[in-house]
Amino acid sequence: MKKIVFTIKEGVKDNAASLLILVAVTIGFAVLSLLVIYPAYKSKGNGMASSKLSYTEMLRKSGKSIPVTSVAVTRQVIDYHIMGEGVCTSKPILVPIIPMSVVENVYVREGERVKAGQLLATLDSLKAKIKYESAKLAVSTAAAELERVRLGSAYVLAQERPEVEKISLSALENQLEFSTEKLERYESAFEKGVISRISLLESLKEHSDASESFFQAQLSMRMAEQGVEQSLKIAANALGDAQQALAHRVEELKSYKVYASTAGIVDRVLIHSGEYNQDSGKPGFLISSGLWFDAYFDQSDYGFIQKGLKSSITLESYPGRKWDSHIEMVKPIVSFNSGGPEISRPLRPRGSGSPEWAATFKVSIVFDEENTQDQVITGMTGFTRLKLQREALAVPRSAVLSLSAGSAVVYVVNGDDWSIREVSIGYAGGEQVEILDGLIQNEKVLIDGHINLKVNDKIAVDQE
Repeated sequence: MKKIVFTIKEGVKDNAASLLILVAVTIGFAVLSLLVIYPAYKSKGNGMASSKLSYTEMLRKSGKSIPVTSVAVTRQVIDYHIMGEGVCTSKPILVPIIPMSVVENVYVREGERVKAGQLLATLDSLKAKIKYESAKLAVSTAAAELERVRLGSAYVLAQERPEVEKISLSALENQLEFSTEKLERYESAFEKGVISRISLLESLKEHSDASESFFQAQLSMRMAEQGVEQSLKIAANALGDAQQALAHRVEELKSYKVYASTAGIVDRVLIHSGEYNQDSGKPGFLISSGLWFDAYFDQSDYGFIQKGLKSSITLESYPGRKWDSHIEMVKPIVSFNSGGPEISRPLRPRGSGSPEWAATFKVSIVFDEENTQDQVITGMTGFTRLKLQREALAVPRSAVLSLSAGSAVVYVVNGDDWSIREVSIGYAGGEQVEILDGLIQNEKVLIDGHINLKVNDKIAVDQE
């Protein structure tokens, strides 16, 4: 009997323990359902949104309103973070070799940093020096010739001798006076019958010849005086021409020494000692001058970028370091810089359902720090970031759907009803989207629970 009673007591204890465990499990499951499972079931992002067993579908079938969250359209300061990728660039300067001569020496190597005016190479200038000395002699000869003309010992024409013409003119003038006086006396004697008419005519002819010779001498005198002035001008021009030829030879002689036209790094050396330069003006050196950052931005950013904006540059060669800079030039041409119709897939798809290629425009950005070229060199790649601010109408990013090519759709609240509206958008950031057209301030748009709404669905708006 005692054994039976003991067995019954043990059975009661086991049932009590099992019941206690069952109650604990039930309470735990209820708490789990209340705090975890039910909220997860109600959540719009639980993966069951399109299922017939979803919470939204159950509410729709029961005729109840679907809970959504709205927010008012407001004007706010939007931070624009625009990023571009690019490469450090410099200007390629070609240094020409003008003389056609033998290269004597080359004083620089590729990769060497040079200053403006630094000697790069020399060429054989022997023939040029001979031409230079010849030009000096030509100047001396022209100067001596000009002095001879001034002294009257040399003229361009033989008739240009005014001193000789003066002597001839004076003698002919005396002869004319003598013949005039003789003619007057012969005329008086002829009237008195002292001399014959033949003698008078001979005297008249002698006077006529003297007059002709005198007037010819006057003409020659005028020509001689005017010719001297022109001879002086011709001689002076000859001297000037010789001096110009000498100056040309001086400059030509300078070209046999090749200097750097700008400061920079020697990118390429295209001549070598001992070779003959066969082509005048052929490039002898390529110098990379200056340093800036050529960045490429997406075409959608063109309206936000302008000259003078501050930016920061991060180079892959210096991880974690930022370089202060500013925009120097915006090139107003969009091109397919990287990618295009020849690649197999779009580089920047935006969910529009159609391929969108990398259409970019170039921006030249200048480093603000001095002596940047001591650390940054041509060819380094990196990124640049611009931070802009502008006050505009904006909505949260979650309110905008089907964003593509400057347009999107939003769900607008109209009292207890809702409608879909197309809007024009500007900058689309990670949290806010700028609204250019389609909404006005204080209108309400849905930001949660609206993705799976169907026509005629009732909504219960919870304003954020």
